[in-house]
Amino acid sequence: MLKKQRKIRKKVMLVCGSGIASSTLVAPTVEEILRASPYNCELIKGGLGDLKDKIDQIDLLLTTITLPGDMGLTDVPVVTVTGLFSGEKERIKVEILEKLDG
Repeated sequence: MLKKQRKIRKKVMLVCGSGIASSTLVAPTVEEILRASPYNCELIKGGLGDLKDKIDQIDLLLTTITLPGDMGLTDVPVVTVTGLFSGEKERIKVEILEKLDG
């Protein structure tokens, strides 16, 4: 059986306060969710400071923190993924896939 070819590329950024701890803990689960999507997703991990440089390059923002209101996120969908710490994988998976579909 041939694997379904993924043609559409999506850049997804996973952001936590420092770019290290929380995003690293949830990254394997996020990667698993993204592999289940019909898109060819690139996952970028970083901290809040990294987001300002990447905001114009990403298709979806996943975050473990509350974002400041002045981040300029009007065109980028955001999913808060802190529920992954408490076993809400299916709910978050549905939300991520819906946002990727736009």
